[in-house]
Amino acid sequence: MTQWYEGPLAALALRAHRPEPEPGAEGADPERDRLSAAAVVTQQAPGAPVELHIPPGAPGLPAGPMADCVARFLAAHAAGRPLVVMNAPYDLTLLDRELRRHRNMPLASCLGGRGMCVLDPVLLDRRLDRPSAAADPHRGLARLCDRYGISAPVETVQDEAAAALALARALGRHFAPRLAGLTPAALHTLQAVWFAAEAGGPTAWFTSGARRAADHIWPLRPMTAA
Repeated sequence: MTQWYEGPLAALALRAHRPEPEPGAEGADPERDRLSAAAVVTQQAPGAPVELHIPPGAPGLPAGPMADCVARFLAAHAAGRPLVVMNAPYDLTLLDRELRRHRNMPLASCLGGRGMCVLDPVLLDRRLDRPSAAADPHRGLARLCDRYGISAPVETVQDEAAAALALARALGRHFAPRLAGLTPAALHTLQAVWFAAEAGGPTAWFTSGARRAADHIWPLRPMTAA
């Protein structure tokens, strides 16, 4: 049986900014930040071409139309395959909030009600390599790529998506004995359990503002947390 890290994968990467910083606000916050760039990539198998999916004119699009284009591409290209998202609770919450803000529609509805099967390299690394992650709890994409032998530039948002996809494959191979037999759906559920159990993990946005029970829900923070 082909393991998930040897089969088709998609990856999403977003960039954001905060238009009006609030006094005392620290770190990224998907409730306040605004989408500024996005990319979706797909790959059928290791070594196959990485296909980049960018909506026409996306670099110059406002946040609303860009979020809508990303959701459409996810529905078309990520359906039926695992979706790699670095720090998924931030990116997916940001995308959901932009869609609600500009289209009055949540991400789930934009995807036609089909559930996503998400793989988060940040969370996987943190839980599968706990001693190393504890010693360096703020490892981002560049550091993780270096650790797992991924030689890839991470300068543009397209680079970030492609590197995240390669990183997910590398994590799968590195921890193959521990991940053996886990389907993407089972691993998705397990990540949700891990995230909830952390109850105060080191993710930057996670500690922003008052701590709430909904903050422990992965991979998408519900609106009830507002």
